[in-house]
Amino acid sequence: MFARRIVAKHVTYTTAMAMLGATAVLSGLQVLFTYLGELGSLKEGYGAKEALYYVLWGAPNYLYEILPISALIGAVLGLGTLASNSELIVMRAAGVSLWRIVGWVMRSALLLVILSFALSEWVIPYTNEQAKMVKNSQKAAQLGEVRGYWTREGQRFIYINYANSQGQLSNVQMLDFDENYRLRGTLHASTGRFIQDGAWELKNTEQMDILANGNATLVNNAEQSLALALQPKYVHMVTIDPEDLAPSQLVSFMSYMHEYSQVPKTYQLAFWQKLGSPFALIALVVIACSFIFGPLRQQSMGFRLVIALFAGLSFFYLQDFLGYASLVYAPSPAWFVFIPILIMFGIGGYLLHRAR
Repeated sequence: MFARRIVAKHVTYTTAMAMLGATAVLSGLQVLFTYLGELGSLKEGYGAKEALYYVLWGAPNYLYEILPISALIGAVLGLGTLASNSELIVMRAAGVSLWRIVGWVMRSALLLVILSFALSEWVIPYTNEQAKMVKNSQKAAQLGEVRGYWTREGQRFIYINYANSQGQLSNVQMLDFDENYRLRGTLHASTGRFIQDGAWELKNTEQMDILANGNATLVNNAEQSLALALQPKYVHMVTIDPEDLAPSQLVSFMSYMHEYSQVPKTYQLAFWQKLGSPFALIALVVIACSFIFGPLRQQSMGFRLVIALFAGLSFFYLQDFLGYASLVYAPSPAWFVFIPILIMFGIGGYLLHRAR
């Protein structure tokens, strides 16, 4: 039992170091090549220094994107090193099962899974916003501004010409319909501000109510309260690409949109992609293990890496293609996001079963 613990720590440590090393190298290359690409986009107010700041603020996002491929390459390198030193043969001869070794490698992958979740939840939403500020030479307050925004709450359609994350509105127009979509009234306000959850205060309002007999009444008010579920934090979320939102933010925003209107599929796709990212990482590690124990166990390390890169890139291209195709052809993007992951699990499990 004690000897098995030592072997388990050795396998876990070796593969973990290989994964972290691959992550560091790929992240450094990504930052370097991205910066070189940004040098071709220099303009007035956006020089080489600003481009460097932009790339450095975007580095956590690059790291998050390459974590699955880093896990794949790291697992191939780590297990490949053990195989080259005949350590895997000794382990198998000592009675250690193939699936136990795979489980030890999964421990290493969990480090990257935790890192992936931490980046997507707490780091990337902030750093991507800072990168956007540098790129567009904007202030933080300007990033939360929305112009020409439509929203729906039940039978009420609202147009907001200007809104910001501080809870200020300008030129608000509202159309109120009954259950049969007959117009019941309109409301126009020059400005407005957020009071508390569900409550807004409008100024200089002009409200027209259409009566049952077809007549209408027009009322002008200097101030008028309005029950509106829209909150400043959701105004801010509208200005951010769905891919840049944290999983918790996506859940909150989709819950709000589901209650009052239809959830855009782009937000659903972003949510399921973030949810599926840890499973994609683990699936690629399973593929890496199947390469070492399966058809590539007699091949050179260079050949293993080439095949691993080909498999990883094929997986990501397929996942991206199906993800965006799901915006048109699927009721929920979840199906198309998880299909490539299930395929990878199936292929890896089959190869490992044959090598057992």
